[in-house]
Amino acid sequence: MKLLVISGDFRQYLDSSFHSLMTVLADLLELHLWHKSGSIKDILPQLPSTPDFVLVNEPGEINSPVIDELSSLSIPYAVYLHDLHHDSCKEALQDKNLCWVFTRYRDKFLDWYPEWQNRMSWLPHHIDNKIFKDYHLPKSIDYLMMGAMHEYVYSLRYKIREKMKEKPGFIYHEHPGYKHFSLAEMKNLLVGPNYAREINRAKLFLSCDSVYKYPLLKYFEVLACNTLLLAPSSPELLDLGFIPGIHFVDINELNFEEKADFYLKHEKERLDIAQQGYEMVQEKHTSTQRAVQLLEMIKEILKSCSTS
Repeated sequence: MKLLVISGDFRQYLDSSFHSLMTVLADLLELHLWHKSGSIKDILPQLPSTPDFVLVNEPGEINSPVIDELSSLSIPYAVYLHDLHHDSCKEALQDKNLCWVFTRYRDKFLDWYPEWQNRMSWLPHHIDNKIFKDYHLPKSIDYLMMGAMHEYVYSLRYKIREKMKEKPGFIYHEHPGYKHFSLAEMKNLLVGPNYAREINRAKLFLSCDSVYKYPLLKYFEVLACNTLLLAPSSPELLDLGFIPGIHFVDINELNFEEKADFYLKHEKERLDIAQQGYEMVQEKHTSTQRAVQLLEMIKEILKSCSTS
């Protein structure tokens, strides 16, 4: 199979998981990656061969190339939508020539775009297990939080920080920004492997799933580093295999501090859940597994397109 993927270049981006996905996918099929803006009519003749399928990653986002005349494609094409609350997602779905949609988050997509339910595939987050792994570092941080703190989006995360910021052993690191980093920056900032190591140092990591109830990447990253995650549960997380009390600890705005204190004091329970969460994510949610799933999805889509 020959696949054209049009996307920003995420090799040195804050979240490099899409680059990891493409790296694995390149071993499974003939992959053409395109990072420049332009007309699809001008792009196709520059490829070594005509693709069987075109996937446009995050159309309309700030890091994505602008591709014109997609409606002229005779090749089946799909989009992969990430932040579903952005206007760019709604705009991407207006093209009547669009064959299929891959979505990072299932439930909100079905809530907001039910008309696409029969032409949608769920492609959730995944981790690069060369980066997100157990580094076996000393657990020197009691309570850790990292990431964005916009109160209107991450209301629980904000409440946790405000309540616990003076607590002995509590550490919060600000979000470094959604951007590309130089190699020198990646050596000095808490991004990439440094970010994963910092997670691995923590006994407990507290987070949330935002006002949108997305199963965010942090759920996967924290478990993959063998650190106990305290964060809200949801039906979508359950369907991903994240079972509260087995793989992570479910919290809400009323009980987060009580549960954090309990699991800090009870080491066996903390280590058992962290280990089970680590094993689950490393087994089910790596970029390798997601690439295999994506390939199978595309094969099925091509079958349905050929018979429709």
